[in-house]
Amino acid sequence: MPIPEIVREVYAHFRDAYDHLGLLRGTFRLSFPRFLLFVFLCVIKTIILLQFFCTEVDISMCIVDPPFLRPPHLKGQNCRDEESCFFLDVRFKKKYADMMREFKVFVYPEGDPRTYFHTPKNLIRLYASEAYFFRNMEQSPLRTMNPNQAHVFFIPVSIQKMSEKGLSVDDMRNVVEKYIRRISLKYPYWNRTHGTDHFFVSCHQMALKVTQGVPDLVNRAIRVVCDPEYVDGYVKEKDLVLPHILLPFEHPAAGNDIKKRTRLVLLGDDDISEEIALWNGTESEFSMTNNHTVSLLRERTRDYRNIASRTLDYNTSKFCLCPGGSQMGAGRIADAIHYGCVPVVWPDQYELPFSSMMNWSAFSVQMKQDDYLAYDVLQFLEEITEAEYRNLQENTVKVRKYFQWNSPPIKYDAFHLTMYQLWQRLGLHASDSKFIIALTDF
Repeated sequence: MPIPEIVREVYAHFRDAYDHLGLLRGTFRLSFPRFLLFVFLCVIKTIILLQFFCTEVDISMCIVDPPFLRPPHLKGQNCRDEESCFFLDVRFKKKYADMMREFKVFVYPEGDPRTYFHTPKNLIRLYASEAYFFRNMEQSPLRTMNPNQAHVFFIPVSIQKMSEKGLSVDDMRNVVEKYIRRISLKYPYWNRTHGTDHFFVSCHQMALKVTQGVPDLVNRAIRVVCDPEYVDGYVKEKDLVLPHILLPFEHPAAGNDIKKRTRLVLLGDDDISEEIALWNGTESEFSMTNNHTVSLLRERTRDYRNIASRTLDYNTSKFCLCPGGSQMGAGRIADAIHYGCVPVVWPDQYELPFSSMMNWSAFSVQMKQDDYLAYDVLQFLEEITEAEYRNLQENTVKVRKYFQWNSPPIKYDAFHLTMYQLWQRLGLHASDSKFIIALTDF
């Protein structure tokens, strides 16, 4: 149908609707042009509300992409402007400043810090991220000593410290249950929201078993975890990912040393790496269909305390497989970024750190759930051009600072971006709410 006829058809439908409204109400005092303007404003208002809902609640539920969310960057695009490239929201810097100015967290003082509560002592090894978070929370200006000023409440229960004391799973569960009961009786805040504005942090492998036995905690409070596989009860709409890091690093962070990276991929101790190893054999070379030589090297140890044995592997590999599936698998992403090895991730298997705010396609290779065949993975990686790889590797180096833990915490580091996600999860964007109210109040 020609465009003029379409316009006439639409005009006729609106005229019929206008006449129909007039018949229903007896008289319709709006002139027809004003009626059209009224319809147009209603459509604009609906779009604004949809954009707010999709951005603040769950982007995946969005029908129309909000104009302030950038589409994912093409694979291998160079990020010269880091904030505009790595962050999906063009207003990230402003919102971050709002969070630092407005957001307040209350840490429950209950519990003897010499037993199972508050800051773990060791900032190294498997649970370094958890220990850093506890310590950073004590150091942060976001913390308030007045619970009436708080937007969210931190439950400082440390499964790690319980494990160090030799408690069984049942004993740990009893400690957690008693703690929740104590704060719910002494303070009004848990009962006020049934715990939905409370959160707890744990990277320990026993945390899932312990907290599943306390349904009031795991079903209502926000879980901040290091190993966020969906099959383990991780709820994407409620819970958050803590960037998992295994410290100390044996060597300083790597730079743009592309010439030294002669190996295609570094494998790990996971199912996909085992399949590749069985398919081709370990520590060997072979030719792909395009006659390019590919080198494969598996990590030489499962013992992450023996750090020196894996540093060379990361520094000489272009890509590092990070399928997740364990604490070591989750920590491999941080290792890869630290040593400048482009991470290969499976985001439909587990939640990536900062996935709701960062453009992972700018500094990683994202595979789908079905991409588990050894040959498909290697073929896909080898087909990435040198120019694309160079940009990915440079972006991996640039994004490193967002995944680092510091004491005290610094601007845009892992602690602050975790708190930013928590702020997002609770929908505490006062500036956005005022913006929506102003635009919809016509």
